[in-house]
Amino acid sequence: MLGADPARRPVIVGVHATEQALSLPGRTAHDLALEAALGAIRDAGLDPSDVDGAQLDWSGPGGAPGEGASWARMLNDLAWTSDSFLDNAGVRGLLKACAAIASGLVDTVVVGGCRLVSRGADNSPVGAGLPMEFADVWGSYVVAQFALVAARHMHLFGTTSHQLARVAATIRNNGTTNPEAMMFRRGPYTVQDVLASRMIATPFHLLDCCIVGEGGAAFVVTTAQRARDLPQPPVAVLAGAMEYHRVAYADPPIYDEVGQIGRKAAARVFGRAGVGVQDVDVFSLYDANSFEVIRQLEALGLCDEGEGGPLVDSGAIELGGKHPVNPDGGCLAHAWNGTQQLSLRVIEAVRQLRGTAVHQIPQARLAAVANAGSGAQHYELALLGAL
Repeated sequence: MLGADPARRPVIVGVHATEQALSLPGRTAHDLALEAALGAIRDAGLDPSDVDGAQLDWSGPGGAPGEGASWARMLNDLAWTSDSFLDNAGVRGLLKACAAIASGLVDTVVVGGCRLVSRGADNSPVGAGLPMEFADVWGSYVVAQFALVAARHMHLFGTTSHQLARVAATIRNNGTTNPEAMMFRRGPYTVQDVLASRMIATPFHLLDCCIVGEGGAAFVVTTAQRARDLPQPPVAVLAGAMEYHRVAYADPPIYDEVGQIGRKAAARVFGRAGVGVQDVDVFSLYDANSFEVIRQLEALGLCDEGEGGPLVDSGAIELGGKHPVNPDGGCLAHAWNGTQQLSLRVIEAVRQLRGTAVHQIPQARLAAVANAGSGAQHYELALLGAL
């Protein structure tokens, strides 16, 4: 478990996800961020005045744009804050909050928010239209950059479009029966449905790609000592690691450089936790597209490089499989809402370990949470455990 002092070991004690939808008319980013933060604090059995750390998106009105300290008057006089948007979400936000708590800089941190950045200013997917000198000139964007890595993997190892489609159908069907998911009651989906959907960027069909929508999310991290007085069963942050090749989307990814991104982080995480990846009960992985799940199965060590497709064909990632992935529907069916989709991966893992998930994996005690991937050229991984 992270932290040398047992009393200060960080645990997750509260979670909240707002409604997720293609569009949320009448809701503002600040409104959704506030709901997410207060909901997570309430779930933890705390009051806003109990929080002394805010890693939360700030969109105004008032305050200073992007300045996390703008939350101080709404929560409490803060001892810790963060201004970087990726530090306010998901595994990266979780691990930085844990480091601050373990070192004694802060006691209770709420991580999350809502930026309403589901689409860029020109109504194009996030990643296009940014000032990326060596990518914009080619008309590159997020889906295409991930597609480069997938296409090379298929060439090298014989991974098939059918295997990608099986990932997509499996995870989308999880979302189809999750009332919180954007794709609730939109399925069921078959492999043929995925293959019949229009091509977006070879080898990705439309249904191989994640959905795009709006919504917020947040979670609360505190000390093991403080958690003893709180109503929810604490979820321990056993270990975590981050891995960076270069800044996201600035240059097109090359498979030889990023095809196994996450392997070093996984070695550090499982080495520190003293368990193996095969011991993990449920995986909450970044599924911006179907291929990223196959790639992560390999990078995390569940199979050798090139064997992710056959592992998917075995049914391993299904709800009743050996390595269930994204029981809530993930980014493919539950929600992709800008940066806070990273936090939704944490929230699903916490719910699984509490035993309160919609598609509960029986006796789940260990959960792996991962954010980002090959196209983004960075990776964050955390191992959570039920206490």
